[in-house]
Amino acid sequence: MIPYMGWILLGYGLAAVLVHVFHSRYLRSKRKGNKQIHYILVTHNHENQMEWYLRALSWYARLRGESLRVTVLDEGSQDDTLAIMQRMQNMSGMELTVIGITEERDEVEMRAVTSPDEGENSMYIDLRVPQEAAKIPYVHV
Repeated sequence: MIPYMGWILLGYGLAAVLVHVFHSRYLRSKRKGNKQIHYILVTHNHENQMEWYLRALSWYARLRGESLRVTVLDEGSQDDTLAIMQRMQNMSGMELTVIGITEERDEVEMRAVTSPDEGENSMYIDLRVPQEAAKIPYVHV
């Protein structure tokens, strides 16, 4: 009977510790405010990797308790990259914008579209350069 009582007390103790840990994480995230991360991805024929990149960004933002905004600048992809991004636009917790890069749009217009909002951290990743994908969390090149 005494070993059973020990297991019950241990279970209650662990539950109390978990409640305190989760409550402190909640208070810390509330103090920080709801930060937003803005990733700007430049793509060209990345159908094999695009879904994984977007899911990795979404998971990372959820784990950190931050909201996520992703702007994809597509340079005339000939594969299913755009179709994959269209399906991913409905993913919860992520605001996804797809913009096609053309010769008519100049640098000033592209910077205005992708400029970060106030209180937002932005990261520019050119996926046409293979080493740039390593900047995405959970992606190893």
